[in-house]
Amino acid sequence: MQSIIPPATVLVTGANGFIGTWVCKIFLEKGYWVRGTVRSSSKGDYLLEIFKDYGERFAYYVVEDITKPGAFDEAIKSIQAVIPVASPATAAIDDPQDLIKPALNGTLELIHSINTYGLEVECLVLTSSGSAITDPTQPAGTIYTDDDWNTWSVKQMEEKGKNAGWDKYRASKVLAERAAWEEVKKQNRWDLVAIHRRVAHFLFALSSLIDITIGQRCPLYMR
Repeated sequence: MQSIIPPATVLVTGANGFIGTWVCKIFLEKGYWVRGTVRSSSKGDYLLEIFKDYGERFAYYVVEDITKPGAFDEAIKSIQAVIPVASPATAAIDDPQDLIKPALNGTLELIHSINTYGLEVECLVLTSSGSAITDPTQPAGTIYTDDDWNTWSVKQMEEKGKNAGWDKYRASKVLAERAAWEEVKKQNRWDLVAIHRRVAHFLFALSSLIDITIGQRCPLYMR
């Protein structure tokens, strides 16, 4: 995989979220151009104000529904790298499909847009989760490889449905990442990297964002 250096343009989905704001901020500081997607113009305008010191190097696109066909078709044009961050992280949603559809279909729609309109894209850096790999039934210290998937949580989600707790979220990350790896096999133009984070436990990149853009899971660490 070739290095993508400034002044390349990076697309960040879920740009107003806890992780998304950090990604935007760091890339802007490094000299990249950043294009963020948000679900409303009010959130995008707020980011424009926060990142005003970077001038035209930050812009946003409104994508109200990441699962909608063609949702990223315009935003993906003239982009060199893509970092999808947008995906719900909560156990409070009853229907597992309300977590799985945004994670899975949102990933697939983004990849479809890359293949069709993102002709300059060289790399997709997927924000996955350690939950996509680690099996909760295995003992501490278990070593995992690229071949491992958390099939246990997928099974729990299928068997327990709305009562599967956090396994609903974990299953959504498994299904989304596996689908991405299947899609990357079908082409040889862009590379895929998956980041398997555990807990995002840092200060907000922009403290004032707490008021309007706090993510699904952030309150757990703010109290």
